[in-house]
Amino acid sequence: MDWDDVLIDAAATDTGMRRSNNQDSHSLVRASNPEAWRQRGHLFMVADGMGAHAVGELASKLACDNIPHNYNKLKTGNPAESLTKAYREVGALIHGRASANLDFQGMGTTCTTLLLLPEGALIAHVGDSRAYRIRRDRIDQLTFDHSLVWELIRHNHLKPDDKSVRVPKNVITRSLGPEPTVEVDIEGPLAIESGDVYTLCSDGLSGLVSDPEIGAFAGHFHPKDAARYLVHLANLRGGFDNITVVIVRIGAWVEPDSAEVRTMAERESSVPGGGVKARLKDAFTRLLTRRKPSAAVVEEHLYRSADCPITAALVESLDELTRRVQAAAVEQSWSIDWTILATLRRLEAEALQVGNHRKALYQIGELIAMLGQAARYYKKGGGNGHS
Repeated sequence: MDWDDVLIDAAATDTGMRRSNNQDSHSLVRASNPEAWRQRGHLFMVADGMGAHAVGELASKLACDNIPHNYNKLKTGNPAESLTKAYREVGALIHGRASANLDFQGMGTTCTTLLLLPEGALIAHVGDSRAYRIRRDRIDQLTFDHSLVWELIRHNHLKPDDKSVRVPKNVITRSLGPEPTVEVDIEGPLAIESGDVYTLCSDGLSGLVSDPEIGAFAGHFHPKDAARYLVHLANLRGGFDNITVVIVRIGAWVEPDSAEVRTMAERESSVPGGGVKARLKDAFTRLLTRRKPSAAVVEEHLYRSADCPITAALVESLDELTRRVQAAAVEQSWSIDWTILATLRRLEAEALQVGNHRKALYQIGELIAMLGQAARYYKKGGGNGHS
């Protein structure tokens, strides 16, 4: 990766449908100059706090405020060593706060950090917030969940597809705060390719939205749109927990269905000798051609992988979800601009008619965002619902 590579990032967070406060935090810290980037890279982080009342909120905020600061001020040690030290310093800080105040007992936080460095992508991880990479319609989970379920699977006490044994999914086996010191998982550095999309999220998202769905949205839409769609999708499925997502795309974004691309194609179609083909190739090769990846320093550990193309089945499934929610909105008189909703439905139908599943999913994403916002307003007490 180079300093002048195009990088697009976006984040979205929400309390969810059941919680009154948000115990998630996130941080996006880009290096301010080429020298700082060569030394410490760009940093992106998600943390999910644990503890009663505002204790979890404080723990995740301490992590997202202090880990980037402590990491960047360290002048010795390589990035992996410095980030591990920053994690442990903040873990000790949270533990000290909890030990000094009975009201802070149980205080802790998960923490997942992505560093984009000249040598590749480096990940530091404690807890069950996740880091994913989407590359060529495949999503790879780059972090191991420090949860009871995953630990039982790792030690062969439980099979991944075993539904006969009930194990609580929310039991965390490792986090910052409960103990004075903590083991930090480091993954990478991993080779980066142009077009890669990295996604960090709390379990409020990954617990309700499948990996292929996360990959389809994050891999095929602008990060700002994808983050918005994913948070609202989790809310439409119950929003049982706080939801946070950070999405980072390597390389420029060209909207596949943009008016600019269509206009250029129409204008050049009459030029003898295939003018449109030549000009489009020249215009977009620099943006979309994947750089030959540099060799990764370490072997990749892909803890879980799935294909994530936009398929007719995915579009149909999410269309069905939005229609069920829309029926509830009608029945319960949610506050919605029905004219806009009808327009989105018409555009979705037109896209499906010509077999453009990506464009259809874009309209469904906008429907998800509109319905998600209305549902949240209604169920939080803005309509006739109860807070």
